[in-house]
Amino acid sequence: MNSLTDARRGATMKILLLVASALLCVSAPALAGPDAHWVVSWGQAMTAQVSVPRDAGHQPQRDTGGDPLHRVPTVRQVTVRQRVRLSLGGSQLRVRLSNVFGTAPLEVDAASIARAAQGAAVVPGSSVRLTFDGKPRALVPAGGELLSDPVAFDAPALAPLSVSLYFKAPAALADAHPLEQGRVTWAVQGDAVDAVDLEGRTPAQGLSPWPGDHVYALTAVEVAAKPGTRSVVAFGDSITDGYQATRPDTPWPAVLATLGNAPGAGGLAVANMGISADELAFDQVGEPASGIAGLKRYYRDVIDRPGVTDIVVLFGANDINRGPDTALLTAGAQPRELIASFRLLADVAHQHGIRIWAGTVLPFSDDPNWYSPRRDAARVQINAWLKDSGVFDGVVDFADAVEGPYDTPTPPPGAPVPQGIATVCVADEGVHPNDRGYAAMGHAAFNALTGATMQPQAPCRAR
Repeated sequence: MNSLTDARRGATMKILLLVASALLCVSAPALAGPDAHWVVSWGQAMTAQVSVPRDAGHQPQRDTGGDPLHRVPTVRQVTVRQRVRLSLGGSQLRVRLSNVFGTAPLEVDAASIARAAQGAAVVPGSSVRLTFDGKPRALVPAGGELLSDPVAFDAPALAPLSVSLYFKAPAALADAHPLEQGRVTWAVQGDAVDAVDLEGRTPAQGLSPWPGDHVYALTAVEVAAKPGTRSVVAFGDSITDGYQATRPDTPWPAVLATLGNAPGAGGLAVANMGISADELAFDQVGEPASGIAGLKRYYRDVIDRPGVTDIVVLFGANDINRGPDTALLTAGAQPRELIASFRLLADVAHQHGIRIWAGTVLPFSDDPNWYSPRRDAARVQINAWLKDSGVFDGVVDFADAVEGPYDTPTPPPGAPVPQGIATVCVADEGVHPNDRGYAAMGHAAFNALTGATMQPQAPCRAR
């Protein structure tokens, strides 16, 4: 009798353990491993914050060896909280920190991620501490990047998140992204990575003259996605970066993300790797915030990102405007230089099994700082090659999306009146779109990538 009872009890215990184990698996799924399908849900390219101090005569200060001194913003005992907008949602996240332009390891003593509320506040109870190789402290190598460990985190598509980093020891923040659409960063003295709000805390100094509209050291938030999820990297200059856009959701890559993650759209990861003032083929000498040439940063910012399936490249305006000509004067690059560079981008993408889409170069109108008959002819020639060469997997005709009637000053004598960005879709003298123009561009990208035929609520011209 006792032995039968014991046997029944043992069987019952086994059943209860199996049920408990099954419930545990449902309520707390195992975190994705290194072989998971990770994609970049938010990403921005880093530029150098390195500057050269100058003496009273405006000459570079030099060290004892005669080389120019370099100055990098340095903080100590400071928490930096940065607000980002996801594209694709997910239940497991990790962040990528960057110290590419640093000459010494960057030490992060604590880090967290949380659902963002208003301003610097986060949703109470949503903050999760990040670890790096199982440790709370991160040491980002000089010249490199570092991934956090994955964390379970419920992040809906298009959700705003806040990433907080605490730097206890003196930390040289050599990497930053200098253009944001509104304030996205707050820095305070002390360890505040778990604070719900930063109101009332002492503001930190030493980041930059405009600390709120830069992103520091944080280059990506990645999500574990289903196999087959499309992941797009937008690669370009200020028009991709979103110069003159008024909110984080209005640059064309953000519009693409909104359309790709609308109900029924299936989900789309979009990373914005545009840098304002960047050129595709040439460095901006003496202007570190403008980024090194797109060709040089292509692997780091695009090809080497996890899970990339598509690239949309929009370069050319800055090269045509001020790139070296045949005599190596900064009078505007020749079409052959850009065509050779575009061929290289396409070849590398295809070698890695990635689709690449060519964005046509937007018109300059006849802004005297940008337009000349020669430059406009170069733009038209490059766009014709992008459309007809067959080198790319497809074309996003951004120029066509924004062209329309515009107010024009008197063109130079004998010069044809060029095509221009429609007045209703331009933000400045005829070079950068406004929010309406960016919306038209985002729709053009979505339609090209998906085969849809959606139209913006307010197009740049009547069709």
